[in-house]
Amino acid sequence: MKKICFLVFTLYSLSSFAQKGNNNLFAEYEDTLKVMAHTIMNAETEAEKRLANTAFIANLIEVLQYEKSFKFPFDSLPTIARILSPDNTFRIFNWLLKKDNGAYEYYAIVHYHNIKRKRYEIIPLVDNSANIRNVEQEDLDAKNWYGGIYYQIAYIKKIGRKYYTLLAWDGNDGYSTKKIIDVLYFSGKNKIKFGLPIFKKNKKESQKRVVIEYDAKTSVSVRYQQKEQRIVFNHLVPPKKDLEGLEEYYIPEGTFNSYQYNKGKWLLKEDIDIRNQEKVKRIKKPKRGLVPR
Repeated sequence: MKKICFLVFTLYSLSSFAQKGNNNLFAEYEDTLKVMAHTIMNAETEAEKRLANTAFIANLIEVLQYEKSFKFPFDSLPTIARILSPDNTFRIFNWLLKKDNGAYEYYAIVHYHNIKRKRYEIIPLVDNSANIRNVEQEDLDAKNWYGGIYYQIAYIKKIGRKYYTLLAWDGNDGYSTKKIIDVLYFSGKNKIKFGLPIFKKNKKESQKRVVIEYDAKTSVSVRYQQKEQRIVFNHLVPPKKDLEGLEEYYIPEGTFNSYQYNKGKWLLKEDIDIRNQEKVKRIKKPKRGLVPR
């Protein structure tokens, strides 16, 4: 109970440090955020985790509003994933809350440099995964986000609107795990959009994002190879014929597929040769909220 009271108190206390130098101020916030983040991951009950989570979000949003906060790394938060876009336009603070029933709930805050408005903006993402039915074809946004832990951002510079391809991990339900390949772009004032029909399985079929589901007991790699401009991933198969279509049982078969970038599209290529190319890393389940590497 003392810890909970402390977390609530910090919602109001840190503004008193505003007169200090920026680095001292950010360090003070970071120390407090670290305590809250630890509680989110390790508290005994979901109620305690949620109280700490509310305090964490409020304090993180507060500190990110200060000038020069974009350049402060916040690298002493081991259970909070932080990922920066390749063009330094935005970064994402990202974490999970494990509920009492074992399910995961995801949180993210996008810290975005709005060049047109000449200011940094803060955009929370609201996880609505449980209510998104047609996942691979839905248009999503900040208030209707398919949650996960982002671990890689692919950005290929082109004329026109900037868009970013994000790779994410989703612990799903404990029986299966998912990897998500999605597209993020900015549209209008403080608006984030997710999903574009640029993933092509063939000439006729396209989808707005890719969800790769597999048996939670196995390990599957999904990585962007910058040099080849492709996203490489394990080819998955059911272990038995009667499990065909039940992706929660799928396992790697030994070969690899990819989505190859070509003129603004990601084209599916099957059974690719990865010899003498960048080594495909195994990506394990993130521990304690860390980004998988």
